[in-house]
Amino acid sequence: MSLASPKPSPTRYSMPGEALPPPGPGPPPPTTGGKGRSAGATHHATTTATPRDLAWRLPAPVTRLLAPPPPSHRRGAPPRPGVPAPTCLPRVARGHAPSALCGTGGAGAAGSCSVPPGGSARPQPLRMAAAGGGGALGCPALPLASGRSIPVLGLGTSHQGGYSHDAVVHALQKCGIRHIDTAKRYGCESLLQKAIKESGVKREDLWITTKLWHSDYGYENTTKACLESCERLGVEYLDLYLIHWPDTHIPGKSNREVRAETWRAMEELYEKGLCRSIGVSNFLISHLEQLKEDCVITPHVNQVEYHPFQRPQELVDYCRSRDIVFEGYCPLAKGEALTHPSIIQLAKKYDRTPAQICIRWSIQNGIVTIPKSTKAERVQENCKASQQKLVAVRTYA
Repeated sequence: MSLASPKPSPTRYSMPGEALPPPGPGPPPPTTGGKGRSAGATHHATTTATPRDLAWRLPAPVTRLLAPPPPSHRRGAPPRPGVPAPTCLPRVARGHAPSALCGTGGAGAAGSCSVPPGGSARPQPLRMAAAGGGGALGCPALPLASGRSIPVLGLGTSHQGGYSHDAVVHALQKCGIRHIDTAKRYGCESLLQKAIKESGVKREDLWITTKLWHSDYGYENTTKACLESCERLGVEYLDLYLIHWPDTHIPGKSNREVRAETWRAMEELYEKGLCRSIGVSNFLISHLEQLKEDCVITPHVNQVEYHPFQRPQELVDYCRSRDIVFEGYCPLAKGEALTHPSIIQLAKKYDRTPAQICIRWSIQNGIVTIPKSTKAERVQENCKASQQKLVAVRTYA
């Protein structure tokens, strides 16, 4: 069963700007139920990247267009005490393609950034949250509209061999990882409870994300599913709860109606404190626009596939203009990035591994990044990508 609107899908990953082979005959393959390529969420307009765009630019400032948080997650609500009025970025015009890493070879020198039409050229610093609880050692965090801060690096899990007890324990005990991403669909929530207990890490120091599967969509089912996930994880609350996919099939109701009902239940879970933050996964701009019209609280996070071969920049810019933090899964393109000549060349140049190049590139683009590995040594390798000093992240007010 396809969970997203079918669109043509390339038979392999390619660097943006690299020609893809013509699609073969017949309909595109159906979307898988796990963290595979979303036929609906991964075909936004992408921007052209060159090998220089992927540079490991530790000495140079990282500049991205990050919208500052609004005074409240609730439309029409009074500002929170001590929080200045929001300054949102103008929407990026369709077809505008900012460089992958501003100040890198392309437009502008280090520390500068190309400004979208209507934007201001006056940079202002955007402070990242301190890497206290909920992040890897030396790993910063991004503030959410919920008032919480999400670590920019996490450990992903998945179904079909995508979970390892030893790797999770190693990540928590030896690597300082504090951000764990899972889902009901993956079938490892109860296994994570055991790993967390064995690690000895306190609950308040963890950031735990799980997801609502489409079979549980609807107002009443959502609350029940959330409580069941908490029980399997052995926790009293979730740091982040996501709607896993935008589409489902419930007789007599449109996808939009189901999304609205489900999101209203998510809003109540958030208001009650059972979910400290709420969001969506694999949502397109059209889905987010409908949700804005139908509901009250804007999602705090949108989790979508993101890596050097798949850069939905229009969706990223939209999310930032709405103060929705963009989270990227599959940062290694399911391993295909590790053998790409351009990435291998960069890894040799900067004395890093291809995986570290991809993860660092994603983080320096302001993306919350959740690589997955079932091997302790790979988890350790991935963590080192975020433990280098991150310099100022800038925004335009």
